[in-house]
Amino acid sequence: MKKNCLLFALALFLGGATAVFADDADLVIYHTNDVHGYAFHEVGADGAPTRWGYDYIKGAVNADATPVKMLLDAGDIIQGQAFAAAGDGAYVARLVALCGYDALAVGNHEFDYGWQRLVELRDRERLNFIAANIKLADGRLLFPPYFVRDCGAFKVGVFGLTTPATVNGTTPRNVAQLTFGDGAAIVPIATAAVKHLREVENVSVVVALAHLGSEPYCEPSSLTLAREVPGIDLIIDGHSHSALAGGVKINDTLVVSTGAYGVYLGKVAGRRTAAGWEWSAKLLPAAASTTVAPDPQLTAASAAAQAQLATVMNEVVAPMPVDLDGSRDATRRGSSALGRVVGAAALAASGAEIALLNGGGLRASLKKGDLTRGELTTAMPYQNRITVVEITGATLTAALNYGLGLPGSGAFPQFYGMTVTAKKVERRLPDGTPVVGALTVETVVVNGKPLDPQATYRVAINDFMAAGGDGYAMFENCAGLDGGQLDAALLDYLRRASAPEIENTVATETLKIKDEE
Repeated sequence: MKKNCLLFALALFLGGATAVFADDADLVIYHTNDVHGYAFHEVGADGAPTRWGYDYIKGAVNADATPVKMLLDAGDIIQGQAFAAAGDGAYVARLVALCGYDALAVGNHEFDYGWQRLVELRDRERLNFIAANIKLADGRLLFPPYFVRDCGAFKVGVFGLTTPATVNGTTPRNVAQLTFGDGAAIVPIATAAVKHLREVENVSVVVALAHLGSEPYCEPSSLTLAREVPGIDLIIDGHSHSALAGGVKINDTLVVSTGAYGVYLGKVAGRRTAAGWEWSAKLLPAAASTTVAPDPQLTAASAAAQAQLATVMNEVVAPMPVDLDGSRDATRRGSSALGRVVGAAALAASGAEIALLNGGGLRASLKKGDLTRGELTTAMPYQNRITVVEITGATLTAALNYGLGLPGSGAFPQFYGMTVTAKKVERRLPDGTPVVGALTVETVVVNGKPLDPQATYRVAINDFMAAGGDGYAMFENCAGLDGGQLDAALLDYLRRASAPEIENTVATETLKIKDEE
């Protein structure tokens, strides 16, 4: 009975395949963002689809009867899951190419294998990455700034933007010799791109593929772009993993985003009227994939890739006596169980007193039971190394205040070896946007004693932070000692520590938050 009710409710929502995939439109744009290597169609324990997968995404585009269709992505597509990391992006790039994207924004995590590797994948798979603000040291653009599609009766111009925070949003050596412009440069760059597309290319529709984000910690954001750059019809946003159901209309610009991880497929329908273009947007949940046939070539390619990697990724590498929450909210807004255990592992491996890690380096939870290499790679995909720095208590406090002041961002800290009491504070970004949940340090206790601002402490960070990653500029000039691979340290800790010891680490309170402003 429950199954019948579910099917009936799904039918009411979808209204049949025709209602979902066919619109009375002149142009339909399907879009994704922040897929992060979730390339395959997945179903839950109840049999209901939970992620689209590229074979079903292409199937949805194929099923749409609209004469003019496009498929676009707003960045962070080739990095994230173990599947993506295993081949330094090669496996997922192949499936993305088969999916037939018209254009792709360049996300900050596209550079996680190095910019030369990204160019290599682009050339090998003929992926149409576009970015108007990424330049080489000699001033040349690394990628084409825009893409124009001649649809016969009209032309569509698409330009790309990548967050300037990329210099701190991947390991800095991965973007050596590249510049992304500062925050103030994005609006002028976008304005110039729109002017060129409208006046030189004579396009009727302008789309921005903007890996900028739309949350308060993203500045400039896609919302800023919509407010300050006239002439953009549609902004497809990525970076902040925001799901904008129906889109956000600002002035004459519609901003859309699908969230992340292939849970939704975005669809925007455009109609030409005497007054101009009219736009409507929707997010299609993975459940809608049941109404389309997957693309057979992509299904076969996906199965072959999974089979190639299964043996390596299914290898059991350590016991896991407890669940470790490493979800995005847990690692970017508080002290997570995974953060505490990885921190304890870093201390055991390096001999440091304190571990301080960026929450953005932890990407997924780990479940109780046998830990596989694939699960470990998914949770810790960046191959970071431990770097031990000697810093004063004052510098440590500055680092904590910096990270705790950016809730929701990858800079939010995870730590072990100290207990921090913090209070909520009112904080605003330069444009006046309030930062919800910002914290500031009240007290820090290390080994039972208050932190001494003048004393020196041995702190285990990672090589990403040591190079100023995620904005931790206070570590850039610190001499550091290598402490080995961070994921290897976790494996060693899980193999050596007893279950009660790991449970005690999970139960340790490292961050106390006071409610008053």
